[in-house]
Amino acid sequence: MSGPGIEPLHDGDPTWLGPYRLFGRIASGGMGRIYLGRGIDGDLVAVKTLLADGEVSAVNRRRFAREVKIAQQVRAEHTARVLAADPGAERPWMATEYVPAPSLAELVRHAGTLSGSAVRWVARGTVEALVGLHRQGIVHRDVKPQNLLLPAEGPCVIDFGISHAQDLTRTSLSLGTIAFTSPEQARGEESTAASDVYSLGATLFHLAVGRAPYPVGEDTMRLLARVADADVDLTGLPTELAWVIGPCLALEPGDRPTSEEVLSRVAVDLAEAPTAERVVGWLPPRWSALVTEYARHGRDLAMWSWDEDATHTDVDHTADATTDDAATTGAEPPEAPPGRRSRALVRTVRLLMVSILVAIAGFAGIAYWQNERAKEPSSADRAFQALAPGDCLDSTPVAGGWTKRAPRVVDCNLTYAYARVTSVPGVSGGSCPSRPEVIGWLRAFPQGQTFVLCAERLYRVGQCTVGKREGRSITNVQVHEVWDCRTAQLPIGYTELLRIAEYPAAGHECRGPDRDTADSGEYVRYVVRTGEVACLVRL
Repeated sequence: MSGPGIEPLHDGDPTWLGPYRLFGRIASGGMGRIYLGRGIDGDLVAVKTLLADGEVSAVNRRRFAREVKIAQQVRAEHTARVLAADPGAERPWMATEYVPAPSLAELVRHAGTLSGSAVRWVARGTVEALVGLHRQGIVHRDVKPQNLLLPAEGPCVIDFGISHAQDLTRTSLSLGTIAFTSPEQARGEESTAASDVYSLGATLFHLAVGRAPYPVGEDTMRLLARVADADVDLTGLPTELAWVIGPCLALEPGDRPTSEEVLSRVAVDLAEAPTAERVVGWLPPRWSALVTEYARHGRDLAMWSWDEDATHTDVDHTADATTDDAATTGAEPPEAPPGRRSRALVRTVRLLMVSILVAIAGFAGIAYWQNERAKEPSSADRAFQALAPGDCLDSTPVAGGWTKRAPRVVDCNLTYAYARVTSVPGVSGGSCPSRPEVIGWLRAFPQGQTFVLCAERLYRVGQCTVGKREGRSITNVQVHEVWDCRTAQLPIGYTELLRIAEYPAAGHECRGPDRDTADSGEYVRYVVRTGEVACLVRL
């Protein structure tokens, strides 16, 4: 059933892996299991380890070490960063950022399919991740709904279990999910970035229709034959998505668009519908509710203090593997004990405890525990550092942050250039000018520094936002934000969808009802900055 996606630990599960104490299961697959853990700094992590009945085989250990090596190389947007790993441990493990979000598989299973515009929104974040991977020469090889999480800020690609650089080209089919693999994978041939594009097409089809692009009920061998021939059944695919999804499902890799070409097609479509890029602006209520529930539960987990009296030992892991689908049970994690301690005290206790254990162990394995890669700037950090005044961004501010995890520079003439950088104080301790038109964007760097970016909104006729009706007036207009003009769901606390009808307004005045348009005739005058007025009409 749907829920926060955490299952309690079972008998035989380890309670510690490396420096991480484990509290629950997140998912299980054919060869591995992912646990929820907490590091000595108090942060939540997802810790992956191999399933093995007894000693881990040399083949599986090499495969896991390869996964770790590739995952550590990933510096793409919309991916979970590796924090630490020890593939040489008795029980190999890898820790990544914990993303409290449901998978696309769970969302479709419990909340239904998506509209065309919502599919394109999910597609853009997913393809941005693939573009980043492919530019690094990395092929994911297992793109499917189970391996795509959806937090509020956009998709996150996970599980590089069979990803590898292009010089490692062959992997057993049993490592993938047949319905979302490419024809060449099904035939045991070389896999390339085009294979990821095919799997992406199958995944997007699943979001729109509720099934893979093959007849339902096929046995394994019959389905394998269909995949090998790209014998797809596209019944039910909305016409508006055909030009994006159809070409991805071409039989020959050379006939498919590249990931960059797919991104270009999706961006063109979305440019016609400016929006706040968080889930509330795009997704149907049932999807938004499930995403919001995961996020709320993630915040609760981050604040909980569990009993710290467990001994740092590993228990032999004998649990059986479950299905490849990372379905979750929604069971609640262990409850916090009475008299919850402050996080600062809990972290101090953890640090002391781990220090003692390290001393006893003779500092064995500490190089993996203190993985220096976790301290390196991520791709998002570098994106902030590369900005300069005058750069235009495809992101807008929303409650609690911005619509993207990291800034992306775009041509200032594009319709989805929503903001322009005015200054970059950086990590020097500076701040943004206290003017209403200037918006700050803060980024916490791994070294504990805070990066400051200052920007101003770029307003365009046709962009939409929200406001609240109070009596005969419309107030609390969120003019800095951009929303989908076609959305049927407004954020809590807002009642009106507004579109910029004139900017800058001539004479600083807004007209009344226009008989020649379909507008409601109800206009809102808004001073966006000194000397500039925008006229917004209620839709």
